[in-house]
Amino acid sequence: MSAASVLSQLRSLVEKAEHLMPKLDKIYPTEEQWSGLHDFSKKLTANATILNNKIQILKETRADRAWKESEKLRAQALACQGDLLTNGRLKQLPVFRRNIITIFEGPKNSKFDSEDIRARKVMTRQRCEKIRQLSHDGILSWAITFAPSLWAGGSMATDIFTCLLDDIEPERPPSWPSVIRETLYMLQEDEEGLQLSLEYENFLKGTVVEFLKQPRAD
Repeated sequence: MSAASVLSQLRSLVEKAEHLMPKLDKIYPTEEQWSGLHDFSKKLTANATILNNKIQILKETRADRAWKESEKLRAQALACQGDLLTNGRLKQLPVFRRNIITIFEGPKNSKFDSEDIRARKVMTRQRCEKIRQLSHDGILSWAITFAPSLWAGGSMATDIFTCLLDDIEPERPPSWPSVIRETLYMLQEDEEGLQLSLEYENFLKGTVVEFLKQPRAD
């Protein structure tokens, strides 16, 4: 169950409780019904307290939980980068291409998008912006690892996304193989959106500078 679903259910419970209040002034319960109303109100109060405490604990431990739950994904990032730098081959080339296009162009709108899909695309654009704020090596490390369908808005929890984003920067500048640079330029030639993107042009220039600084893996 998603956080949005839980929030929706809680909102519904609160609205029902608020709508119930005025009705209490108009009823004349029996003694047995008074007892039932008292018992249910006590249970409601107790559960509300438990819920409030639970939410507070989860909020305070969110970073630790995200770090633990993202362990496999962080290991995947290291493995993808290590394999690429060792063998000089980009095994997930389609993922890399889709990532670069998505990161710099964002998801495309459609007149047929539902309200939920539009909200997801807004979140995805916000995440694209955060990814673009990484270093060149950080952007490349992200793009070779996580498919857009994995990190898009609504697909990955915000805390997990933030945890991965904070951890994706390489400790040392990698010596990227030439397939990375070649693919980046081919994408610019093939994608009109990238041709018109000043941000992508600056990214390419910065990437070339990094390539010239470092010995290439191939």
